[in-house]
Amino acid sequence: MGQKFYTLLTQQGAALLANATALGIPLKLSKMAIGDANGSATTPDATQTKLVHEVYQAPLNSLNTDEKNPNQIIAELVIPENQGGWFINEIGLFDENDNLVAVGNCPATYKPKLSEGSGRTQVIRMIIVVDNVNAVALKIDPSVVLATRKYVDDLITSKIVTHEKSTNHPNATTTSKGFVQLNSATDSTIENQAATPKAVRDTYEYARFSDIKAQSAYDHASAAHKRIDPIADKFHCDLYESRIYSQDKRFYQIVRDDGVVGLYSLVKNDFSWFINHDGWISGFIEAPRIGGLDEFVKDRVLPVGIPQPWPSDHLPTGWLECNGSPFDVNRFPKLAFVYPRGALPDLRGLFIRGKDNYRGLDPNRDILSYQDDAIRNIWGNVWPISETFGQNGGTGDGAFGYFEALADGTPTKVDWGNAGGISFDASRVVPVADENRPRNIAFMYIVKAE
Repeated sequence: MGQKFYTLLTQQGAALLANATALGIPLKLSKMAIGDANGSATTPDATQTKLVHEVYQAPLNSLNTDEKNPNQIIAELVIPENQGGWFINEIGLFDENDNLVAVGNCPATYKPKLSEGSGRTQVIRMIIVVDNVNAVALKIDPSVVLATRKYVDDLITSKIVTHEKSTNHPNATTTSKGFVQLNSATDSTIENQAATPKAVRDTYEYARFSDIKAQSAYDHASAAHKRIDPIADKFHCDLYESRIYSQDKRFYQIVRDDGVVGLYSLVKNDFSWFINHDGWISGFIEAPRIGGLDEFVKDRVLPVGIPQPWPSDHLPTGWLECNGSPFDVNRFPKLAFVYPRGALPDLRGLFIRGKDNYRGLDPNRDILSYQDDAIRNIWGNVWPISETFGQNGGTGDGAFGYFEALADGTPTKVDWGNAGGISFDASRVVPVADENRPRNIAFMYIVKAE
């Protein structure tokens, strides 16, 4: 009886492997898909470029060679408990460009999901045979895969073994390398132990205090209250301050009787840093040396979601245009908190107005609600100017013509005759346009997205 369930390379998979071997560029296998073959048993076909009916696809959980057969590559996919509701009849292995490299079949297996009342984590393994295993890149992205219990156990075991090997060294001596025990004592005579930073600091402080004390006694004995030339001497003490100069005389540490402690630069004639008697620290640190400074400033200067005018058509990094378009709530979760509908306000050509919030100037408005343009109503009446105005025409009965308008602007009677009428043109007095607007400058409104 022939083999019923198996895996084979597709024609395009074989061609890709051959090309990878010839060029020396490994083929990157990255994803695995499973299908139900529309409920029917399936036979792998080398001409396939896709599964009969794919139901699930995800990044590989692991990809490595078989320990017992180095020409066999084992690809593994983990299907989580929340995925399922279908049968597994066919399996496909894809490269990073979504090319079907290998295809296989398996006994029909139902994968339940939790909502059906039963769930399990399903592990699918596919084994393919290649002539040159170096033609396949045996790497996966650990940030997008699910780890099985065996994977975690094997990883912990390998790390422990590696750690044990790395610590299997002899003790150090004065003539050979090795592990050494630390010692914080400042008066130790042991030669196979190393001094801790604390021991070094204590020794340095003790020596510095002894030098300052000896120098201070010397200064007071030779010349009370006399300042010593800092270019010629390393130490200086008087009634007001004490100094310790650097070897090149460019800096000195200072302690003053007003509580100031710091480092003074004779090059800049200013403190590089100091601490005053209140505990305030002042000094200069280059921005690149402060880790995470950009993120710290970005998160605290402006909150995510605030619109700002921007004098350019090119958006700065981390900002989006307020043009009414939707945005990816998964990529910008902080922005989605401010705009939960997943769409930005459209501020193109518009002004921003403060929410009335029960003041009564612009009532019954919700946040982000749009308001069209308008002007206050203008209305009135036009009555006859004189008895002769509008004569010689109209109805022909010699009556003067007149115009009367109601409060809503509806005319009730017009009889101007041949004398003409009344007209007005606001453009002769003020600038006019197709909208009501104040003087303005065009900026692009942008919103902080992250």
